Amino acid sequence: MRIAIDLQATAGQTTGFGRYVRQLRSALATVAPADVTFRDITTIKRNLNTPKRMLWDQLGLPLAAAWRRPDVLFVPAFSAPVIWPGKLVVTCHDLIGRLFPQYFSRTARMYWRDLLPAGIRHADHVLVISESTKRDVVRLLGIPPARISVTPLGVDAKFQPVTDGSFVDRIRHTYNLPRPYCIAIGTIEPRKNYPFLVDAFGVAKREDHDLVIVGKRGWDAPALNQRIRQLHMGDRVRVLEYVAEDDLVPLLGGATALLFPSRYEGFGLPVLEAMACGVPVIASTASSLPEVGGEAVLYADPSDKEAWQAQIGRIIADSALRASLHEQGLKRAATFTWTRTAQLTLEALLTVART
Repeated sequence: MRIAIDLQATAGQTTGFGRYVRQLRSALATVAPADVTFRDITTIKRNLNTPKRMLWDQLGLPLAAAWRRPDVLFVPAFSAPVIWPGKLVVTCHDLIGRLFPQYFSRTARMYWRDLLPAGIRHADHVLVISESTKRDVVRLLGIPPARISVTPLGVDAKFQPVTDGSFVDRIRHTYNLPRPYCIAIGTIEPRKNYPFLVDAFGVAKREDHDLVIVGKRGWDAPALNQRIRQLHMGDRVRVLEYVAEDDLVPLLGGATALLFPSRYEGFGLPVLEAMACGVPVIASTASSLPEVGGEAVLYADPSDKEAWQAQIGRIIADSALRASLHEQGLKRAATFTWTRTAQLTLEALLTVART
């Protein structure tokens, strides 16, 4: 049994999609039986913009896959070739571009409106990372539920409580973070709701804490920077557009809380990673986030500034609450493993390949 996997999402600066593909690929190798071989497609060596991504999906990927003669082609990061003649499985992480087209350029809107749905409809089977995304795929794309499998994400073993205080101190010195801080993690783009978060943090008037935003620069970065200047919060809000991967765990582990006000997520991996580190979380009530956090997370509506102000103040002031969320988060995160993700994924791949 030969399974070809498109690994282009792991190229260049790693995003959430790249981390998913890398972790899943590693876990698949540990759960696959001896008669299953993986044919990795690693042609792409850098991040692709939307037009180049479209060309790769529809022209480059089918050619690269054909050389590997797979029994099934697995595209784990969104769109897939509509002209692929063989069996095809694709992972749909979310449908943000269908739900919020105003966040995207004209080319990107075409991608979300036409190519991505065509690839998903062409697939023999669709994997989704949450029940929330499954509902969206059924409702917006008309895919029958029987052709969809939910494969929740896992958490990397490196995300665990940081017990060495000197490790955190070194990271705080490296990134010039002398005061306690709350952290937000994710690409700087409109759905992450960062200008709103800066507003809420400013209204909360936390003179004892800074806000650290960690995320690759997206096309909404100017709006975030402008809002920080307008509120005169340049000395209280730090935007770290790139953090070495080895620094992410101690940077997260040193935070008082993760703040995740996103308007829409297919899953919300930073929420899971924070819980695995024992870091309290305030998350949005939108889409999949309550599905991930369960009762181990505090929530607030992503448009309710006063609710966010109250939750931020509450989590900073109440040490007993933070201790409770620490314990609940660790237990909740332990139920999400990449081994389980890989087992569910492999089951779907083999079913398609054998039919």
